[in-house]
This record gives sequence, structure tokens and C-alpha cells, in this order.
Amino acid sequence: MPQPYVALGDSYAAGVGGGARRNACWRAAEGYPVLVARSLGLDLAYQACLGATTRDVERHQVSALGPGTSHVSLTVGGNDIGFVPVLVECAKPAWMVDTDPVIDAALATLRAELPSRLSALLAQVTEAAPDARLVVTAYPLLFSGEDCNALTFFSPHEMRRIGEGVDGLAGVVATAAGAAGAQVVDPREAFGGHAVCDREEWVSGVSWPLEESFHPNALGHEAYARLVTEAFGEPGAGAGETARPEREVVVVDGPAVPGEAPTFALPDLLSQQSLEGARRHGLDPERVADLARRADRTATGADADAARAELHALDRLVRERLGT
Repeated sequence: MPQPYVALGDSYAAGVGGGARRNACWRAAEGYPVLVARSLGLDLAYQACLGATTRDVERHQVSALGPGTSHVSLTVGGNDIGFVPVLVECAKPAWMVDTDPVIDAALATLRAELPSRLSALLAQVTEAAPDARLVVTAYPLLFSGEDCNALTFFSPHEMRRIGEGVDGLAGVVATAAGAAGAQVVDPREAFGGHAVCDREEWVSGVSWPLEESFHPNALGHEAYARLVTEAFGEPGAGAGETARPEREVVVVDGPAVPGEAPTFALPDLLSQQSLEGARRHGLDPERVADLARRADRTATGADADAARAELHALDRLVRERLGT
């Protein structure tokens, strides 16, 4: 039986960071669509999936829509422009990669291709569910100027450029959603002061499992849920709470077909790319390899901390030489 509320989209909508992984698509029990469904008292067709692009939504998710669909939420677009590959490259130290070309390519796709992809997807959604209230969300800013994670090497320049990408995504989402007659949720302001490494994070930095890295945590999903619920025209629950209907809502999972986009990975500091890059930038590859082994993510104690600190010092040295 079709469900009145259908949640479409990528890992942000699939609840990554909002609790335990339940299937290949993740779809955590505390992901924002589930919290919205509880607030609205509506049964949910949970279609959103880890790694989904607009094409994945068209192929595997929109089939849940129908004339009886009353509410639809959608978060998508980040994977279309290669947001995760950008994060993977920017997480590497300066001796491994020049990230500007990678970011430039993502921004080019954002400007040239994403608007038409989103417009085409939204046309399908509105055709399949003509009477539904449709809410389309953008993404929060990930950084507020600091990367405090031990094994990533985001520079101030890279964090600024990633922020420009998030801002550009918000503009494209707002334009496409507005043209489709949808309500837009832009979480950037609400998430202000809650970025990676802020005192109260709503977006996590490096996390275990790694798939949860740079996704909303439980507080972030609660914030998304409040914004989406309000965009549907209903009052959102206060911070730290979710309105509960008189009965528990039914959550029906869609096909568990992960999208085509990759997930986050930490830099491999023992790779050929790292050691050859170290040599090219005047560093001692053997020293870098020794530090990388001592700084392994499973290592603890003062020696591991000292190795990580020295790796970051080497990264800063190379950036100073490059002027980045």
C-alpha cells in the first residue's frame, strides 16, 4: 500500500549519522525523514539512499510516488557534483595533491549540469505526485574555519572553497525548487555555529564508521527535521524533541540499491602518491612513512599524538612553500 509521505534523496536524507545502519542504503531510524514522519503522524516510504545522485533517485526512488502521496521531501545534488571526491582530496596533505583543479571541476558541474538535472527530476516528482506538498533541502556549511581532526589536512583555503560550493548548491537548489513550486529548506543559517569542530557540532568530522563523516549527527538530523516539518506548514518540535503521534508511524523501506557516488576515505599516507609527493616537495619519504605508521588511527598515546602533530607541521610547511 502506498505511503502518504515519501522521502527521496542521498545520504543526508537516508539518515547517515542519525543512528545505526539498517541496510545498504543506511536509512537510520533517527534520520530526518523518520523524525518528520513522526511529527506529521504520517506513514513513510523511505526511499533515500547512501550515495544517490539525481539519476539514482530517478531510477530507484520515484516509483514510490503516486496520486495518494501527500508529502515529499528531497535532498540531492551533492553527489552529482562530486562533493565526496572533493572532500577526499582536500583531506590529503599538501604534498599529496593540488586540490584546486578538483574543486574547479565540481563547481563547473554545479553550474553547467546540476540545474538541468534537478529540474528534470523535480518535473518527474511533480508529475508522479501532483497533489503532494514538496520540500527540497540544501546542505549546511561543513566548516567554520577549523579542521581539528587528527588525520585530515583541510587548509583554510580549501575550507573556504568547499563553503563556496555549498553556497552554490544552495542557490541551484533554491532556483530549481522555486521553479517547480516546491518549498525550499536552506539549513545554512540554522546550522550556524554548529559546524565541524564547533563547540556543539551538528555536522560530524571524521567519524567511525567513516561513512558518517561530514554528515549531520543526531542533533543535525533533529534540526533538519524541524526545518522540513515547518516547510510542510506544520510547527516543528523544539530542540532535542520530536513530536510523537498517537500511534507509531509505519516506515516502509524502498529498494536497497546504493547510489553510484563513493563514500569518504582517509588519506593513505603510506601510498605511493604520498611518498613520491613527499620527495617531490623536499620532505624525507622515510620520515613521512614512519610518522604515518605511528599516527595510524588505531594508535593511542603520546607517541601517536606527537606523530600526528608532526605530520600537520609538515603539511603547513609545504603549504607555506606553495603559498596556499
